[in-house]
Amino acid sequence: MIYHLGIDDHDSPFGGCTTHFGLELIRFMQKKGIKIIGYPRLVRLNPNVPWKTKGNAAVALTIEADMNLEELGQLIWDKSIEYVKNISHGFEYKRKPGVVIVKDCNALQKMDVLQNFYIKAVYDIIPIDLAIKVAKSIEAIYMGSRGIIGSLASLGFEQPYTYELLTYRKMENWKKPRGEVDLDSLIKFDEEYFPYVFGNVDYIKGKPLILSHGNDPVLYGIRGTRVDSLLEGMKKIRINEEFYDFLIFKTNQGTDSHAKKGNRIYQMFYDKVIVKEINIIKGGDVIINTVDNQRILVYKETGELNSAAKLLRFGDEIEVLGGIKPSAKFNKIIEAERIIVLKLSNKNIERNPRCPRCNSSSTSRGKNKGFKCKKCGFIFNEKKSIIEESRELSIGTYQARYYRHLTKPIFLQLENK
Repeated sequence: MIYHLGIDDHDSPFGGCTTHFGLELIRFMQKKGIKIIGYPRLVRLNPNVPWKTKGNAAVALTIEADMNLEELGQLIWDKSIEYVKNISHGFEYKRKPGVVIVKDCNALQKMDVLQNFYIKAVYDIIPIDLAIKVAKSIEAIYMGSRGIIGSLASLGFEQPYTYELLTYRKMENWKKPRGEVDLDSLIKFDEEYFPYVFGNVDYIKGKPLILSHGNDPVLYGIRGTRVDSLLEGMKKIRINEEFYDFLIFKTNQGTDSHAKKGNRIYQMFYDKVIVKEINIIKGGDVIINTVDNQRILVYKETGELNSAAKLLRFGDEIEVLGGIKPSAKFNKIIEAERIIVLKLSNKNIERNPRCPRCNSSSTSRGKNKGFKCKKCGFIFNEKKSIIEESRELSIGTYQARYYRHLTKPIFLQLENK
């Protein structure tokens, strides 16, 4: 029997993470004769959720097992509790793991329900009651608490997708400083396989983006659109710490899957607006006020995006992608991660004609009295020339400099839309 399994909320500041539990679960199931079908899926959810775990990701697996749904559910849940108690110590940090299992979702109705739930989960807030209601409607079994939401959402993810190859540290190294990556080898790999890799190097700061942090069991992760490129990266990137295993995930990272139009706090905002005015705050952050009374915050740290925001003015038409956050001053504010300048409200400037004799500039002699050359004094009748004002800002896409899991890099071409 084919089953689809989702897991979430297995990490903690002490150690462990949901992808590592996924790896250990795969090892355990293979020993039990359970077959893993296809790539495991690493599914990033709404980045604005205030109670999210680090990375806000769930993991989904498709498996083939010779046991009924209840037997499989108990087997997986026992391993989940064991991991959170003994590895991540998640219960000590109020983690609320969840597991959801459903029989083969190829039935069109089940898949539609799951896909709609996934779409909502990447840009909106979902209460646990709704997740349980949806799980029951497709006859899934669910165990746990808040992690049920991400577990169920992960089952609805199909495409578009990219890949991430994650390497895992030996457990005895978890409390030790993480190994250092050789930046030159990473940059060489990143340049060689461009544009099929992304989010691996911060070229502005000259730092690697692949290393995990804290007590996370992940050593490093490299991202791209082709599996063969990532496997080559694992060979070519030099790091002074051995890993004990690796796993390649199909993922929604870098796909803009969260680019949906919302209007409530903690939803995503994705819409066209007209600029009314901008305010540059002390320190360099920019607030864009729109004609329909939206307020868009562009942090100084976003780099080129912040620089572009400072050049906007009344009448410019832009498309904004960002998260809606609560604001004590404005009630809610949109934290921009991308702005596309669609139309500039350029002004037309009238200029006096140049002298037809010597091509020098001229001055007006008064209304309907013609012009006089500043250099040779020649008097002539001409119309003023109309020139469109030049702006420092260009039509185009401006994106936050720092890496965000779901946001698609400007250059990235997805091969599976």
